[in-house]
Amino acid sequence: MDTKPEVVYEIELKSIFDKKKYDQLNELLNSDDKYKLFNKETITTEFYKADEDKTDVRLRYSDKTIEIVTKKGLVTRCVRKEIKIPLPNKDTLDHFRYVFDLLPLTPNPKTLKHKQEFTYNFNDYDYVVCLQHIENFAYLMEVEFLAEKDDSEIHEPNLKEILNEFGLNLIEGEKFLKRVEDYKAGKVTIDYPL
Repeated sequence: MDTKPEVVYEIELKSIFDKKKYDQLNELLNSDDKYKLFNKETITTEFYKADEDKTDVRLRYSDKTIEIVTKKGLVTRCVRKEIKIPLPNKDTLDHFRYVFDLLPLTPNPKTLKHKQEFTYNFNDYDYVVCLQHIENFAYLMEVEFLAEKDDSEIHEPNLKEILNEFGLNLIEGEKFLKRVEDYKAGKVTIDYPL
């Protein structure tokens, strides 16, 4: 397991859709050779809001991943600074949870995400296409590029074109944030209106 922390700029766009579109995309991504599956997992994420600037800290774990992740900025922003710290085992992650509970952090409901990640070479860059089913929340696709600096002016147009290739629309920020707030309040199911 690689235990070296990673600091990157996550340049990412998202789309939300229904189960029918999810099934179509799942079939396409797993049958077309231009998409290369490199990760498939079900991951639990525990969220802690850190400040009014929407910085959050996440404890993420699965049978493949155990890590702390911090992201700065709203979930609807195209660019966010991300810091990942891999942890050696679940016990270590549990100790961090105890620490987080003592800090002035606001816990938010955890999520269970089924995700498949594919690489897709587009305009000479390797992008990640991530198809997700977040239980009781949504079906999503994220397309992203991880960079050492904010070069979103290069990648944002490409990410938009990739979403367009899949016949997807960019999430509507305010609607998505409302959905997140409703999820936190226990008001969202997977059939929640888009």
